[in-house]
Amino acid sequence: MTKSSPSFYTSSMATEVIRHKRKSPHISAFSFPIPAISQGLPGFSAPQKTLNGDRVYPCTASTPGHNHQTPAALLGQQPLPLDGRQLQLRLYPGLSVAALKADEEKELAIWYELRAINVTGCGRLVLNKAVAALVEHSDYTQSTAYRLLRAGDGKLWDIYWSPRLPGLSQIKIHSLLQVSEYFNTLPGSPVEVKVSDFKGPRAKKTAHLYASFFKPAGSWAKPISRASIEVATGVGRRQQLRYDKVAAIKKAPHFAFQQDSQGRLVPVLHLVFSKCRQWLKQRRLGNSYHSRALKAPRGMTKRINEELKQRSLNQDQARLPKRFFLSARSYIKSPERDKEAFLLVRRRDRLIAGRMEWCMV
Repeated sequence: MTKSSPSFYTSSMATEVIRHKRKSPHISAFSFPIPAISQGLPGFSAPQKTLNGDRVYPCTASTPGHNHQTPAALLGQQPLPLDGRQLQLRLYPGLSVAALKADEEKELAIWYELRAINVTGCGRLVLNKAVAALVEHSDYTQSTAYRLLRAGDGKLWDIYWSPRLPGLSQIKIHSLLQVSEYFNTLPGSPVEVKVSDFKGPRAKKTAHLYASFFKPAGSWAKPISRASIEVATGVGRRQQLRYDKVAAIKKAPHFAFQQDSQGRLVPVLHLVFSKCRQWLKQRRLGNSYHSRALKAPRGMTKRINEELKQRSLNQDQARLPKRFFLSARSYIKSPERDKEAFLLVRRRDRLIAGRMEWCMV
């Protein structure tokens, strides 16, 4: 055997090579059961075939018993570089809002990034490699990355000693279903943002978590007030304005109308008082907000949402009556309607083209 050829594991560690016969009905006294190829074999490279059809398992250079080196990670546990050019970060509005209200948005941001740097989606990463990727590409310091990983251990992931790779710590990322059960909420429809947009200080990451609560650009969004946003996300009014600038959230005003005796649209006016005078002003509804995120493939999210709905998550929270309807059909079918309901005016009937106008039903 030459120096360049790999060494082979043997029962005597010197002479006899362990071979697994294809059609041999008996097992040699010097052989041992070979695991399935798909499971891999720590310390050994992929099986190779000889000319007579036998399969042999050559030892790698990182075999613990030969050179006493730290074993390499298994396939699929190496993190993917977060270059931000091709990689997309998938955010779930329900989880983001629940994390903001529970003050655990930092741990959830790490969970999003761990899922993004996982190559095969196996849910396992080597701890040191994952921290190195977060430090290099996500603007974390090493101490901050370890601190946040320790804070989320047992909640959003598990850190454990690898039984197959002695001397290495691994991260087992919790699934979407497990994280949804932890926050006791539905994940909602996912959206995607670029890793380069998510990269930066903690305030920037939190701003994108807050922005995922709104619809992506190009989708219908109903008007909502700042007070309702504060109740839903736990973010105050002034902090909402700061996050709007950081995440580049676009907003559009909405106006209230009603029909007169002849069926024509007229604006709804209300009286405004000041210290020295009073005047009539057209009534405005809440603004609609759109984020820079894009719609993401739903994948298993639909099945998980249906499964969690059957478990009646958040069943103690009362459902608010609907106030805005996009069509007359949805208004008729809705059993929970507010006393002051509004119906979206068709584009051809609007007084000003392009303005969002709602008619009081």
